[in-house]
Formats: sequence, structure tokens, C-alpha cells
Amino acid sequence: MSSTRRNLCEQVVHDLGLRIVTGAIEPGDAIPQEWTLCDQMGVSRTVVREAVKSLAAKGLIESRAKRGTIVRPMCDWNHLDHDVIGWQAGADKSGLNLVRLTEFRQAVEPKAAAMAAERASVEAIGRIEDAWKEMDRTAGNDVEGFLAADIRFHTEIMQATGNPFFSPVANVIGASLEASLRVTNCLPPDNIPSVPLHEKVLRAIGDHQAMAAHDAMLSMLMDAAKRIDRAIAKRASQE
Repeated sequence: MSSTRRNLCEQVVHDLGLRIVTGAIEPGDAIPQEWTLCDQMGVSRTVVREAVKSLAAKGLIESRAKRGTIVRPMCDWNHLDHDVIGWQAGADKSGLNLVRLTEFRQAVEPKAAAMAAERASVEAIGRIEDAWKEMDRTAGNDVEGFLAADIRFHTEIMQATGNPFFSPVANVIGASLEASLRVTNCLPPDNIPSVPLHEKVLRAIGDHQAMAAHDAMLSMLMDAAKRIDRAIAKRASQE
């Protein structure tokens, strides 16, 4: 596939996916017919077909006899897919999706931290520490740099479990962190209080203290949940 065609396909996937996730095209409804999409988006039938295949692979749509291509129920969507997570985060006006992401993290990440404490190699712990050091360096002066380091910190912990099934969860964590920091940590100084919370997780993993790592991660996520609730309530009161 040429780069031009691939880029066009990605744009169609993005536009249609966003329309589905935001409810502009609801579950059970058919997406526009092929020729209509070609006219609306100025692309070829080949591009549209490739985009439809991509959305079907994400669990968003399926073809049905005599009905065309319809949107599947939300419960069938691949909610761990990077694009689906991004579309949902971008469309999350009420904050409900962010709360759900945080709940998911609370269920998964403390266990992952405990497993990392039990299994992480010296090299893996070094990578977690490098990410924390970058968080410490950028906190207070660089929101984007801090976000990237924060995502890397949590991703490295997932990898340090040694269990490949934790890897897709990194997509959820990245989207959750990005959405969360946009809501709760809009200014660089807002990031400073979370640095010592992350350090507690790092030290527990480095000391191979599984329960301490579990509890430190859970405490960090509970703190994040409280800040998210306050930010959402404040935003709602201003609308």
C-alpha cells in the first residue's frame, strides 16, 4: 500500500471511528454506503474498503445481509485498541470514560507492580528508574515531557511483569494518563506532588517488596481518582 493511500485510509478510519464512538452513528445503525463515503471524503472505493476492514477488526462494525455495514454494540468493541481508546478519550465530555479508565487501572496496575517487584530484572528496574528520573526532571516545568515520562514509567512496569498479556494494557494507561493530566495537571507545578508517589512504587519494586509495591501503586491511583473527581466536579460547576 502506498503511503498516500495508507494516510487516506487512516483518515477515513479516524473520521468514521470518531463518529461511531461519539454516537453520531449509533449501534445498530448502518454506516453510509460505500459510494456516499467516497463522495463525502474524496477517496477511492479501495480506500473506503480498507478503512471498513480496519474498523471491523476493532470490533466497531460488521456486515449483515440486506442491512449493509452496521455499528456493533458497544460491548463488542475492542476497548483496548489504541485508536478506540483515543476516540473515547477525546469524546469524553462528562469525565465518565476517564473514571472508568481509572477504575480499570486500579484493578490491574497494583497487581502488575507486585509482579514486577517479584520478577523484574536489574535492567528492567533501571528502565523504570530512568523514567522516574525524567518525571522528576520535568515536573514543574514541562507538562508534555512529564506526561511522556509518566507513560513510560507505567509501561515499563507492565513490561517488567514478564507477562505479555499486560502489554496491551499500556494503551489504556497511556490514554488514561493523557486524559487525566489534561484535566487535573494543566500547569507544570501540578505534577510535582505525584513524583514522590511514583518514587514509592519504584523503591518497592527495586527492593523486591511485592506487597509494598502493590499498596504504593494503589495509593497513587486512589490519589489520582480523587483529583479527577474534584476536577470533574469543578468543571461541571462552571458549565
